Amino acid sequence: MALLPEVEAHQLFNSEEEKIGGYRIQVATNPEIPGPGSPSRLLVAITDYDGNDLVDVKAGLKIFKNDVLIHEVVPRIYTTGHIDLEYTFPESGLYIAEVDIIDPLGKVISSKFNIGIIQTFGYIFYSMVILGTFLSLSLIGGIYFMKRRKAKQVQS
Repeated sequence: MALLPEVEAHQLFNSEEEKIGGYRIQVATNPEIPGPGSPSRLLVAITDYDGNDLVDVKAGLKIFKNDVLIHEVVPRIYTTGHIDLEYTFPESGLYIAEVDIIDPLGKVISSKFNIGIIQTFGYIFYSMVILGTFLSLSLIGGIYFMKRRKAKQVQS
């Protein structure tokens, strides 16, 4: 008997899934949290509801920021239903990836996904270095002045 009957991984920061019109669309980024100005990959998988890969899926991809189209991959046929786009997000903020699937009858099925681009590591890292330096110097300074004061009291 297993102690944990079911295990689930955490939801990735920039990973979403939607079922619409007979399709399951999954979108993720690599790295999980892309930074502005750094190359990243936008990964899209289009499958059936059961997660089976589809063959010859016609799809396109649009990227928006503040309701302005900033990048477009025109619809074309993907033999495995996977779109792998290398893209560099120019600045921090919330972007929208819109996946358009054109079904065999020509009907467009659209789904939108949020993509957050943040530059936290740099600010957090520098803040921690400054804080660590300040605390270390304060501790060393406090020990130095306590020893100095104690030495003056002994001399008196």
